Amino acid sequence: MIEELRQFIRHPSSIPIRYKLGQRQHTRPARDVSQGGLCFTSQQPVHVGESILVEINCGKPGFSAEGMVRWCSQEGRKYLIGVGFKDKAVRYALRMVEQVCHIEAYRRRLEAETGQKLSSEQAAFRWIAENAADFPAAE
Repeated sequence: MIEELRQFIRHPSSIPIRYKLGQRQHTRPARDVSQGGLCFTSQQPVHVGESILVEINCGKPGFSAEGMVRWCSQEGRKYLIGVGFKDKAVRYALRMVEQVCHIEAYRRRLEAETGQKLSSEQAAFRWIAENAADFPAAE
């Protein structure tokens, strides 16, 4: 199943995600995001094949979808968890949320570094002009 996820370009990400497995709910930063899913770290291992609810609320609209744990591998004292989404509409929405999160981070960074306050729309226009060419296209 790892090979299935690796057919898509991965990009590093620190998007905060909230996920729910059964009754357990956690918030962690995503490690990377691809067109097929995302990866995050966990303190505990997760069973492959387990259903997982993922929420991302860094912009409007937010993202919420049920995925499946595709892989789990230990990395030091933590575990890397790979989540896949089969529905193309969900994968497309994940890409859009990822871009919104990049834009909001860009807006906050500009404000912190320069004091310049931009609306989300102004930041989006600038981010797109400066970064869209480097953002891999959806397949």
